[in-house]
Amino acid sequence: MTAFDAAAGRRGRAIENIYPLTALQQGMLFHTELADEPGMYWVQDGMLLEGELDQDALRRAWELMFSRHEVLRTTVVREDVTTPLAVVSRSVPLPLRFIDVSHLDEAARQEAVDAHLAADWERGADFTAPTLVRIAVIALAPDRHQLVWSYHHMLLDGWSAPIVVAELMDAYQAFRAGREPRLPARRPFRDFVGWVSRQDLDAARGYWRERLAGITEATSLGIEHATGDQGPGEALVPLTAEVAGTGLTEFARRHRLTPNTVVQAAWAIVMSLYSGADDVMFGVTSSGRDGQLDGMESMVGMLLNTTPVRIRVDRDELLTTWLTRLQDEQVKARQYEHTPLVTIAACSELPAGKPLFNSLFAFENFPVQDLEEEERNAAASGLRAGMNYGREQANYPLSVTASSGRALQIKFSYDRAQVDAAAIDRMAGHMARVLESIVAGVARDAGVRVGELSVLSVGERERLVAGGDGGRVELPAVGGVHELIAARAVVSPDVVAVVVGDEVLTYGGLVGRANRLANYLVSVGVGVESVVGLCLPRGVDLVVAVLAVWQAGGAYLPLDPEYPVERLEFMLADSGVEVLVGERGLLGVLVWMVWWVRWCGWTMWWWVGWWRVVLRRRRMLFVLLVGWLG
Repeated sequence: MTAFDAAAGRRGRAIENIYPLTALQQGMLFHTELADEPGMYWVQDGMLLEGELDQDALRRAWELMFSRHEVLRTTVVREDVTTPLAVVSRSVPLPLRFIDVSHLDEAARQEAVDAHLAADWERGADFTAPTLVRIAVIALAPDRHQLVWSYHHMLLDGWSAPIVVAELMDAYQAFRAGREPRLPARRPFRDFVGWVSRQDLDAARGYWRERLAGITEATSLGIEHATGDQGPGEALVPLTAEVAGTGLTEFARRHRLTPNTVVQAAWAIVMSLYSGADDVMFGVTSSGRDGQLDGMESMVGMLLNTTPVRIRVDRDELLTTWLTRLQDEQVKARQYEHTPLVTIAACSELPAGKPLFNSLFAFENFPVQDLEEEERNAAASGLRAGMNYGREQANYPLSVTASSGRALQIKFSYDRAQVDAAAIDRMAGHMARVLESIVAGVARDAGVRVGELSVLSVGERERLVAGGDGGRVELPAVGGVHELIAARAVVSPDVVAVVVGDEVLTYGGLVGRANRLANYLVSVGVGVESVVGLCLPRGVDLVVAVLAVWQAGGAYLPLDPEYPVERLEFMLADSGVEVLVGERGLLGVLVWMVWWVRWCGWTMWWWVGWWRVVLRRRRMLFVLLVGWLG
């Protein structure tokens, strides 16, 4: 028995087609099944209908949508098959409910709508049903109805949903007027599935290997930590009217850029500032509708794909030159945007099972013009329709979505269990400020460089200059930062001082760990005017090491292990470093240190257990700390 026969027999209905899920659909299904909470990749769209509603015309319009678009008649079979399959029925019972709460008072009506949305979200996708779509029309008053259309994201992308809604409104208007709708023919989604399966991945693998060379871990924003909260959160980037209106689009047009390039670049700058890295990577969701297949631009289905974008933020480069280069890289990457993410991950240098990125970026440029025209047509027939609700949840700690509809809007969607709202609000403000600075900075000075863009708001800058509370602040007579931190540890030892990923360190813990390392540094000769090189990754240990050097009386020199050997060599020689501190994991640095010491001439080197390596020369001490800071 074939999979086709098995699906038809098990579900007791006529099957029109069966085909494999695309790689992205398989990933969505995997994360849906793996999720601890409901709602993963479940989408809820809401439309408020005002005016006299013809329920029969609306029902017929929805029936036509299900007849036209196979994805609305699609479910997924996972049992007794080697890979999940999309199963398309010839027809399905229309999943439409009419609910009347118009007899309730206003507060109760809103509670009823909220209860329906919550129950629908909790239920999520029902893979035993013939369709992964549900529709409800809630009567709030004789002339006001709330339409809730919910579906699994693997069926429809953000480009397709407005197409379906526009056709729905056109069909409703036709049926309401007593005539048959005239809707354009559209190529079926199964043609896209077949086209993707025929793509040659060899060239794509070569491109992604080159593009991801040297990436060994996902870019962390430094704000991810366990919060104790649950559920999704959202925050809008507070764009000025100028930027959201025409400012950014006019800037992009003037420099022959796309708005997508400019907003992506701003996000890369924010990521660089938060992560402390000049080389950042994040996921980008592309529409997948660049014309490689005839009819692709008007197809209804899930055509988008997610691929990594790697951006090097060169602060010394002219902004316009940098932006142009980013756009050229985007154009080249578009040739390989349909490469499955699992294939791309296999081309990277990340350990198996590790994510390529922790944040997702999407620039939505959906065909809203047709939808707006149909809304006007529907209004002419006595029914005003407008989108008034939307909710979905993706499998990333943070997603950045830019929409270029009537005005530019940028939204941060985040997992409240991994990121707190205060951090997101700050980040949203910095994103807005970078975009404002791009638009205003280049208009003012064509020679502005990337590093000259401002990220601080006027209020933040004033507080920073004033000392934090908006007024004049007298600095304490006691000297260094390490003394202030030590004083704070005495007063508030259990208050959180450092958060890096899932690692949290209190003031008491910070000072205690720094004291242990400082004592050791003093024992090997670190004191006033000593220079200590720190070859440590960004994290808690680096904070501890900096504090320890200050406590010992020395000064620290940060050394990035990714710097060229010649640059590190010059920095060590020029600074007069006497002690170099690193971690066991930086084996490449250790090899280089051994070579460098041999080249300079050394007297001895030895291992001390598994947690410390010391290389000693007449004037330099190398300390490789493993577990010492803990």
